[in-house]
Amino acid sequence: MIMRFNTTDYLAQSVEDAIQRNISLAAYNTFRFAYRAEYFAVADSIASLKALLAWAKEFKQPVTMIGGGSNLLIAADVSGLVIINRLTGINVREQGGNLVGLTVAAGENWHQLVAFTVTQGWFGIENLALIPGTVGAAPVQNIGAYGVEIKDVLVRVQVINALSGDVYWVNAQDCGLAYRDSYFKGKWKDTLFITAVELSLKKQAALLLTYGGLSERVKGEPSLKAVFDTVCEVRREKLPDPSELANAGSFFKNPIISHAQHAQLKARFPSLVSFPFEKGIKLAAGWLIDQAGWKGKQYQGVGVYEKQALVLVNYSTQSADALLELEAKIKHSVATLYGVELEREPVQLPSPVQADVPNMETQG
Repeated sequence: MIMRFNTTDYLAQSVEDAIQRNISLAAYNTFRFAYRAEYFAVADSIASLKALLAWAKEFKQPVTMIGGGSNLLIAADVSGLVIINRLTGINVREQGGNLVGLTVAAGENWHQLVAFTVTQGWFGIENLALIPGTVGAAPVQNIGAYGVEIKDVLVRVQVINALSGDVYWVNAQDCGLAYRDSYFKGKWKDTLFITAVELSLKKQAALLLTYGGLSERVKGEPSLKAVFDTVCEVRREKLPDPSELANAGSFFKNPIISHAQHAQLKARFPSLVSFPFEKGIKLAAGWLIDQAGWKGKQYQGVGVYEKQALVLVNYSTQSADALLELEAKIKHSVATLYGVELEREPVQLPSPVQADVPNMETQG
């Protein structure tokens, strides 16, 4: 039975109509695990999102926001209200000189946004082509590929506070953006939900081709379109399409170790694949997993993708149990062989996190 929304607000009836009970989330996560949401609704406007959050607050229901579901590991039924973010819209404004600003709603498809910017001749996110998911998920994970991260072009993030219903902007430098991480993935996870992002792109820029052998793969004269096409081509070669084979992209982060630990490992494993990263060394997790013998292995309906050991796939199961077991086995192997701890990249649901909300100094 749906709980009554006790308010005179004109949205009350539509909120009750919008909220469903006991809905499968199989279609809302790219692993296709068939766990269920206790309450479920779709938000396609700020007004509907505010009304849904007010309902959840009134009935003391926890809230989970899902975009494309491409970086999620749903491992159990999700209590409370699950909201699917379908906010759309792109606003373009000139910033003067070489810059152009974009305000993009969180429910927009990320790859389609990248393709749009390429057709407009705007530089900055072409290396992030074909990353699945929605725009709102990009800062959560600080998505990155081929030497570029979203934080390189992110100006600020519009959020809605689940406790107060306030909508305001938070500057990018205040979001805790790090390697595949942010405060939205941690302490703000259940309190601040992204409704839009503001990006700053360039009308003219030097292409970044130094990572992942892009320069060797680009056909003809390097151009914005050529880099975009090459990134798409390479990703299609290495990574399975979630619509054809259930997966959440890279399952493990590339571990960061000290120079001293790297020197020890390099002495033992001369072919170790690694890259300088800030004050340390980034190891290729895919190489570690491959060398540990896991590439292409299958286990109880799940497995390690045969073309890229970073990717775990779901062949046939509706439960995450086997995947969690496989993850543990891989982590144990890598830790035993190399003394390196692998860290999961997708966000697990449900996963309670204590909130710490920033001041609203950047309201807009």
